[in-house]
Amino acid sequence: MDMKTHTRLPRINERAAQREATQGRILDAAITLFAQRGFAGASVSDVARACGSPVPLIMYHFKSKQGLWEAAIGLLFTRVEKRLNEEMKAVNGLAGLAFYKAAIRAHIRTLAAYPEHMHVLVQEGAERTERLEWLIEHHQKNFNDQIVALIEAAQNDGLIAKADPQHLKFVLSGAFSLPIILAPEYAIMTGRDALDDRQIEAHIDTCLELILKPA
Repeated sequence: MDMKTHTRLPRINERAAQREATQGRILDAAITLFAQRGFAGASVSDVARACGSPVPLIMYHFKSKQGLWEAAIGLLFTRVEKRLNEEMKAVNGLAGLAFYKAAIRAHIRTLAAYPEHMHVLVQEGAERTERLEWLIEHHQKNFNDQIVALIEAAQNDGLIAKADPQHLKFVLSGAFSLPIILAPEYAIMTGRDALDDRQIEAHIDTCLELILKPA
């Protein structure tokens, strides 16, 4: 390697790192705002103000508001999937009731770690749009299918109510997530922080008592 090449590589790596850091800062702000306000309610200018990057720079990286939204959703789901995979390690070696309890605990802990996930689904799921169809096709369907498969397995083991698994998935999603996505209302009504670790564990215990029944 000659001296010019040796000098050029660190500069290239530094620029790549700066680019990644800039995109990460933009996407973090976009995730928060799209989760809070939805696609229509959060402008590129709002994201620019939140992350401290000018609108032209955001457009340079993501081309359009739709491109920014898709990149933000992709990063959010990547984070959720990574966290869920980590949490699901707790089910290794378990079977029967213990397995399903650990699986539910893993899912609720993941929802609590990334409440933006359910906020985005609530924002987008209220109206059938091309964005919603894209979101389901590229990201949410995989999560949905995993949960439905767990429900069907628990039904076969006699540990959960016999009902349409797809419908039951929505019922359980509500039970798992509502205290989390309605955390401000929950705090006013109960005087407790729904996202506090101890409160999340208490919420999990409640869900386990309501949903699972010994065979």
